[in-house]
Amino acid sequence: MVLIRHTGLVTRNLKESIFFWCDLIGFKVYRDNIEYGQTLDKVLKIKNVKVRTLKLSDKKKKILKFFYFIYPTKKKKKSFFTDSEGYTHISITVKNINNLYTKLKKNKVKFNSPPEVSADGKVIMTYCLTPERSFLEIVEEL
Repeated sequence: MVLIRHTGLVTRNLKESIFFWCDLIGFKVYRDNIEYGQTLDKVLKIKNVKVRTLKLSDKKKKILKFFYFIYPTKKKKKSFFTDSEGYTHISITVKNINNLYTKLKKNKVKFNSPPEVSADGKVIMTYCLTPERSFLEIVEEL
């Protein structure tokens, strides 16, 4: 392996995802495309797929890639928990967790708990639910 290229998330509400990740968390839009065609159909194994892909970048050029499926659409919602199988969360490091926690709470973001000091005393951390029905771990190093 050379490096991790990006982390991909599927969203059902692109406007909500952009607000959460850009306006509240601080990512910037890096690229915005509409993708379709035979290659994408084969790779995603979805016939006649059309998807809007949006790449967001942090200050160190780490990329989150969002998939908003235009066609075909799936309305099924899944239950998702911190102990679900597969990828469950993205973790970010912040300078002031309490300020971000307050900002997110004011915007009705749901948290598992207020920020807590870790068992080893090295960080303050919390988890919140993202618009994509995944989790964001927010960490401040002490």
